[in-house]
Order: sequence, then C-alpha cells, then structure tokens
Amino acid sequence: MKFSLKTAVILLLMLLFIFNIVGCSDEDKYEKTVFLMDTKVDITILGNGMSNKQYVNLANEIETEMKLLESIFSSHITGSDIERINKAAGQEAVKVSPETVFVLQKALEVAEMSGGAFDPTVAPLLDLWGFGTGEYGVPAQNDLEEVLPLVNYREVEIDEASSTVFLPQPGMKIDLGGIAKGYIVDRGLKIADDSSASALFINAGGDISIAGKKPSGEMWRIAIQDPLESKKLTAVLDVEEGSIATSGDYQRFFEAGGEKYHHIIDPKTGYPATGVSSVSILAPDTITADALSTAVFVLGLEDGMELLERLDGVEGVIIDKQGKIYASSGLADDLKIVD
Repeated sequence: MKFSLKTAVILLLMLLFIFNIVGCSDEDKYEKTVFLMDTKVDITILGNGMSNKQYVNLANEIETEMKLLESIFSSHITGSDIERINKAAGQEAVKVSPETVFVLQKALEVAEMSGGAFDPTVAPLLDLWGFGTGEYGVPAQNDLEEVLPLVNYREVEIDEASSTVFLPQPGMKIDLGGIAKGYIVDRGLKIADDSSASALFINAGGDISIAGKKPSGEMWRIAIQDPLESKKLTAVLDVEEGSIATSGDYQRFFEAGGEKYHHIIDPKTGYPATGVSSVSILAPDTITADALSTAVFVLGLEDGMELLERLDGVEGVIIDKQGKIYASSGLADDLKIVD
C-alpha cells in the first residue's frame, strides 16, 4: 500500500459522504457490513468491471479471513491462542500460530518504544475495572496494588523457533485488543491484492485502511469527530490512501460517583489515562496505527508528540481535554480545522 505524508489519512470516525461522492454508479461498488471483534465492520469494494459474483466472493473471502483471525486472537473465545496462553500462565509455554507470534512481537516492540505506555499484559487491570468482564466498577486501591505486578510486558517469553508463548507469573494475562484489530484489517485488505478491485475500504470500528483511488480521481475526504461533542466535526483532511486508527476516552466508558472512567488504562498507575481526549494515528499499516494510538494516548500530549516526531512514516493528531487540536509536523499544513 502506498503511503504518503502529503496524502496520509487520519481517523475515520465520520466519512463525509465518502461513497456518495465517489463519482461512480451503484454497479461499480459493493458494500457489506458484518459484526466481528465486538464491533461493526464495513467492507466497501470499488470495482473495475467486476461482476456481482466477483464482488460477493471477494467480500466473503475477506470476512472469512477476518473471522479466522478473530478466533485466534480473542481472549474471550475458548480455545483461541490468547485464551490458552492466559490459562497456562505460570505453568507452561503454549504452542501458538505464527500470526500470534507476529502480533505479540509487534506488541512488545511498541511497548518498548513507548516505555510501556502500550502493554499487552494489561488484561488483569482491564478485568479489574470491568472492561474485560462487563462488570464495571472502580477498584479498591489494594486490589490495584495486588494486580499491578502482573502487568509487565518484559516478562512475556516468546520462542519464535518453537512458536510458543509463556507467561511466567500465575494470573498474568494478555489482551491484544489494542493491536490485533489493526492486524486483522491489514490482512483483510491484503486479500484484495490479487483481485481486480480498483479500491477497497475496511472500517472495523475506527481501525481503517483505504487502498486505491476513487474512479473520479478525487481525494477521499476524511473528518475527525469532536471528542467533546459526538455530532460535531473538528477537522478535515483530503487523503489518497493509507491506514488509520484512533483511541478516545468517549468510546468505551462507564460512570460512577459522577465521574467517567474510560477503557484506556495506564499500565503504570492502573487508572484510566488522563490528559487527552482523542488520538488519531497514521501509519504505513493499521497494526502500527492501532497500537500507537493507545501508546500516544497514555503518554499524553508532550511525550506522545515527542514519540510521533521521532518515528519515520508515522503522523498523528492529538486532541486535548479542552478540545484543542495538535498535529505532528508532517500534518500541520494539511489539516483543515472546522470552525
């Protein structure tokens, strides 16, 4: 997939009439919506003389691939790689698929580059807050202190030669919710490489990849949602193609005692990260964008922007708690603020 900073894409929370202005007839595109990874997944294919059967077959192939990968990565599916790894924590190494090794290695890379702001072993904390179980509540401080030692990405042992993963402490758990969806979107997009589709768009709950141009030659127009007002736009960017992901404090949260607690947990403190409301990341692939959106959110404005500025081929937009927008240097001239 081509990636250009000048035409890079940012978070697609709202698509501004994206398929009403593509300049092609209904016969030139095919849309399918499925429910995967606990979210709505939109698959849109723009054809180049493709028949309806070709459209259907391609969409079904993409869906099948994504479902297969979900069954490998989801900790909530019995028999998945992650469920088996977590179940065997402190006991034995678990044989896993090459895909799991790849995604875990990528997760550990992002964990290292972010100083642990992104940590795939954060699952015990997510469970404690109820984001992993659905039983939401503010945990007691002593419960947090008991769980925090279980969160340490450096303890994850991967043997690439034997394709095994081991968590040395009983009670340790992996959660790939902050990275696997991006990988699954990437793999879905790759299915179309050998097809005759002229463009493909996959949106898995905000983890997005766009490949190919509109038949009209126009740019895709992408808008960023205002995290403080859900029905309001805050910025727009015309883009060509690329991969996008976001993390926001308005996506998954619960309220208790008049306070809002969101799902992006700081692995160091055990509490939801504070300081910013939304992070949109552009990267050459969705797996990178997915993980970095969480990492930058946890790092906050200053440290998050510093990380973005030292990474090649990666850009981002951060919106703080007051709604002020900050763009990394590669996007500063291209982002259009909505008044």
